[in-house]
Amino acid sequence: MNVTPSVKLTPLIPNLVPRNKVFVCPESSWMPDSDGSWQLHPFAFDRWDVEEMSYYDTCSLHCALNPFNVFEVHGADYLKMLEFATVNTFRVFPVGKARHTIFCDDGGKILTDGIVIRTGEEDFLGFNLVDPNFLNQQMGGMFDIQSRNLREEYFVFQLCGARSLEVVEQACRKDLHDLKFMWSCEAEVGGAKVRVLRTGMAGTLAYEVHGNVSDAQMIYQRLLDVGAEFGIQEIGRLAYVNQHCEGSIFQLAEHFNIRFDIPGDKFLVTGSLPEDSELQYHSPYDCGWGGLVRFNHEFPGKEALLTERDGHHNTGVHLVWNKEDVLAVQAAAMDPELRVDHMDMVGDYDYRNNCMTIHMDAIMDGERIIGASSGRMLSAKTREMISIATIDEDYAVEGREVEVLWGRPGTHQMRIRAKVTLFPYIKEGRNDGFDVEQIPHPVF
Repeated sequence: MNVTPSVKLTPLIPNLVPRNKVFVCPESSWMPDSDGSWQLHPFAFDRWDVEEMSYYDTCSLHCALNPFNVFEVHGADYLKMLEFATVNTFRVFPVGKARHTIFCDDGGKILTDGIVIRTGEEDFLGFNLVDPNFLNQQMGGMFDIQSRNLREEYFVFQLCGARSLEVVEQACRKDLHDLKFMWSCEAEVGGAKVRVLRTGMAGTLAYEVHGNVSDAQMIYQRLLDVGAEFGIQEIGRLAYVNQHCEGSIFQLAEHFNIRFDIPGDKFLVTGSLPEDSELQYHSPYDCGWGGLVRFNHEFPGKEALLTERDGHHNTGVHLVWNKEDVLAVQAAAMDPELRVDHMDMVGDYDYRNNCMTIHMDAIMDGERIIGASSGRMLSAKTREMISIATIDEDYAVEGREVEVLWGRPGTHQMRIRAKVTLFPYIKEGRNDGFDVEQIPHPVF
């Protein structure tokens, strides 16, 4: 018998039932809170294009990453443990620094990736990474660490866009111009302690505000209040999913699969890519992250990644889909004889399975599959249909034309011409090189 679980709206933001009547599960793993209920988040606050343009022109505010697996770790051995388990090294890792951290399987394919922040000499926060206690246990308990999951105690709010620094500075009443990309610092909002991290998914200037759940609603409202003069815009699921594609950032469960099937918790892969294709699994090189791999230590997948680095391999690019071919698919969908798969103009979002479906299409050169496309979306900024892709490095040439195969096997499939464009898709105003000195310092 099917039973609908007890659900509740996220406790992190003010109750918005009158304004938002469609709710979805969080972006991260959906699991019950300790009270047995399941959190839901607003699906959207405005039209998709209004929400998406905010992370360029003004400032977007996103809350639906919560509740998030955030591990508070004490013990300098944590860095030693991570070097045994990830492609990264942490031999130069000062307090306040954040690092993109990648776990791979023995075949060099990504199992999970997330962020580690050093908050003290022996204190760390790990976001979306393997449970440190579990990892230590699997490695024989050889590391002296203490860890606990702050999933129901910690919140992450994400702000992105040209005015995001001004919003965060006014909320914190603190000049944050000296906070560099992938660095964090402590601050306060309304007397509550927070951590501010300069990072984001869309590639534009962006910051995160972290803190204690008990302060979340107050801080969220404060961000809305001070952000009003800067055009702040709350965003929901579609806009946030699309941020990753426009930002040239591959995301597990949105753009690629993993070889780690948990009963009842398996990703559904749809699209034209054959269901047994190895292209559904991505290595750091497939994602354009080869520069993060350090071979000066032992880690799972090292031998496979060495072979990949030194041989012929795939890499991450964007595809700009041919407008006439996209419109031909739309026209064909109106032909009752063809039964062409529907192409939602906004993106390949599964409204039933939410974050549990990955849409991946085969990239073709004649009859040969040369890569995998995912994250297809209509960019509100450029008005181009784009996707993020891993593709044979010989084809990773600006302007190279390939074809995307549209439609699941067994349907009337169509070919869509697409041109390769190299990372990043949005090239101006990137967060990692943005000169914040062009923004006036705050006056309080």
